[in-house]
Amino acid sequence: MSIAGSSESNFLVRLRSSDMLILETKDQDTEQDKVKRQYLEEWVQAVNAHGKFERWRWAVARHPGEINHAS
Repeated sequence: MSIAGSSESNFLVRLRSSDMLILETKDQDTEQDKVKRQYLEEWVQAVNAHGKFERWRWAVARHPGEINHAS
């Protein structure tokens, strides 16, 4: 969901290491975003603990230059 004046996208990226990265790009951060990332962290930990899937991680990039450092 986007609010006028904000830009947010989520991307799934397969890294060279074969890890899967959930990349969120945002220019603003809300309390709802912080709660969403808490659940995302729990999900990533559970999937990685299961061990039957690729390794997953997540990152947030607030500026285009941060994307290279997200992996």
